[in-house]
Amino acid sequence: MPMNDSNDTYLPRWFWLGVPILLYFGHYLARAFLSHPVYDAWLRHEAGLTESGTVLLLALALAGGLYVTRWAVRTGDRRLMVFFGLFALGCLYFGGEEASWGQHWFGWATPEEWRALNNQAETNLHNSNALAGSLLDQLPRNLLAIAMLVGGAILPLVRRARGVVYAPGTVRYWIMPGIECVPIGFIAPLASIPEKLFEAAFDEVPFPFDIDAGEVKELMFAVFLALYIVAVIARIRHRRNDVPQGS
Repeated sequence: MPMNDSNDTYLPRWFWLGVPILLYFGHYLARAFLSHPVYDAWLRHEAGLTESGTVLLLALALAGGLYVTRWAVRTGDRRLMVFFGLFALGCLYFGGEEASWGQHWFGWATPEEWRALNNQAETNLHNSNALAGSLLDQLPRNLLAIAMLVGGAILPLVRRARGVVYAPGTVRYWIMPGIECVPIGFIAPLASIPEKLFEAAFDEVPFPFDIDAGEVKELMFAVFLALYIVAVIARIRHRRNDVPQGS
């Protein structure tokens, strides 16, 4: 597979540019052309396309993360093992929490002891009350948003402007996002900005911008993680005989 667009990616441009834009702005189009009940039932509901798509993409990212972690073990490079192992664990946590570890699909009742600790009465950790909820939800969410914006969007553009190319087979070559992550690297962390601006200016979000941006933002996070790991796998398959040679 040839490197695409003379940049550091082996993925086709329509994929890394078109899919994030379609998924994000498609929610605004769906909200504009679908009735409110239909939009709520098909996209906004817990079993709707948005939240189910988030879990599905995180499951794919988890599978990809495990594949790359196994590859990293074979290379013998502990830095890659740790990095991609943590990536896989993060996808497992994110996806499990998003689905309340299966409660949204199987419908089990929340135990009373757990219900007292969870502000949504769900079997997950990120909706825990008080400080625990912030540490298990807002902290990892904000750290991931910063990583996507800086590492996934800004740094690839800076590298391209300066003509910096990581040597094939180095640790940075394997782990740093390439140009394919730039669109989603901007979209994902900024996905809820329009809704927040409307709320600040008008105290409510006007139609058709009322898409439940929080859930859409989580979907975009999942898109980033899935797209990133797919790009890494593409590099591995292109250079399958290479072994990391330092950073």
